[in-house]
Amino acid sequence: MAILMPDLTVEVYNADCRVLSRIPWQDAIRLILRGAVYVIDLHNPAVHIHGPSLAIELPMSVALREYVHIPYKAVDRVTRDGVLRRDRHNCAYCGGRADTVDHVLPRSRGGGDTWINLVAACQPCNGLKGDRTPQEAGMTMIREPFEPKQRDKFRCPPVLDAPRLCRSSIPRSVNR
Repeated sequence: MAILMPDLTVEVYNADCRVLSRIPWQDAIRLILRGAVYVIDLHNPAVHIHGPSLAIELPMSVALREYVHIPYKAVDRVTRDGVLRRDRHNCAYCGGRADTVDHVLPRSRGGGDTWINLVAACQPCNGLKGDRTPQEAGMTMIREPFEPKQRDKFRCPPVLDAPRLCRSSIPRSVNR
């Protein structure tokens, strides 16, 4: 039967009804037989798993009978790559192609490595600003730095529209 549905998964909830993870259906059946979980939702139409002496209806989601403590994980560290990705490699001061990271409040003045204090900057703007704040350097920021949401940290960069790009590079007389 595993050959017919290899990628079928079951959602697992903690005892406080928070989603923990998705597990393979085989693991879900093991947990049900062990008595560690109870079924919350079933497939419609029903999906049955048949064994030599047992038939079980496969659940869509299960909940643990006992609460499992999940330790607190601090938010991901700020990285150079993360800041450049957040700002889409655009300089916060001139809008050009950014290849460095700049501290809005310099580290020498107590500025830390935080999402709010780091921006992407091009080499000339970063050198011009130096060890000063943007106001002291007479520079204005195009946009304010922000902490990206968790879902944005894994977002794929946008893909260029290839057909439109090709049409614009072909001379107009050929395009007709």
